[in-house]
Amino acid sequence: METRDLEYVLEVAAHGGIGRAAEALGMSQPALTKAVQRVEGQIGLPLFERTALGMRPTQAGAAFIERARRIRLEYEDALAEMRGIRTGEQGVLRLGYSPSIPNPVVLDACRQLMQERPVARLRLTRRMARDLMDPLLAGELDLAIAPVPRQRTDEFVVHDLFDDTLAVVADESHPLHRKRGLMLADLVDQEWLLPGAHILLRQQLEAAFQQRGLPPPNLRVESDFGSASLFYLMRGTRMLSIAGAQMARPLAGFRALRLSSEELDLRRRVGVIARAGAYLSPLAQRMVAILQTRTI
Repeated sequence: METRDLEYVLEVAAHGGIGRAAEALGMSQPALTKAVQRVEGQIGLPLFERTALGMRPTQAGAAFIERARRIRLEYEDALAEMRGIRTGEQGVLRLGYSPSIPNPVVLDACRQLMQERPVARLRLTRRMARDLMDPLLAGELDLAIAPVPRQRTDEFVVHDLFDDTLAVVADESHPLHRKRGLMLADLVDQEWLLPGAHILLRQQLEAAFQQRGLPPPNLRVESDFGSASLFYLMRGTRMLSIAGAQMARPLAGFRALRLSSEELDLRRRVGVIARAGAYLSPLAQRMVAILQTRTI
């Protein structure tokens, strides 16, 4: 079986049809059809079935496609490793990081890396932690700096960096700063600025309210991205939000509410995450070492 035939099968799966895949590949539909048939002939099972919406993988096809993706990633890793051996260093580091990670942690490490490796180039991606995991598994990122997933699967390798505790933050003029013995029940009538419902942080907060028989947080602003600049929407308002303790310090005009960990436990571990089994270039390995030296 030729590696290009695997690539053809992956394109058909990605585009959901021969026509769209052939156009993307710049080849004729008959030639692509024959390539898929060659693979099906070798494995002895159909890979796709036709539907009203195009082509979708059969049960056998889905299993084969998943393995083909892994083979492609391994092949790309092998090429990257050979380039690193030939040149002595990989030239591009694709680094993702969560907006909840303090900028100095990431950017100071990037600055040091660029000073040490003058020819190195960086490609930075800033997304919610959950949205970094798929690009990492797909080989689109080399590393991700993010809260460590609570379920550590065999898909990832984690290099621990530091512990952080998230806190509920509010404008420094908020009356709740003056309340002693603050409880979650005192936050029921407050408005919130929070990430989307699919983000673990939001789910943890709502679960804490639910466990105490309280209604969910009153959402005023929902965002599908994270940035310290969002907190300026809260300036002079009674809105609440959540920030890492290290992020909250530089937010002039905002303070963490004195809420005990028994009321809301948002401790987390932050690490550098890589795809299990992936080739890490010397550049990526050096970035891990720099981050660990600066944070552990």
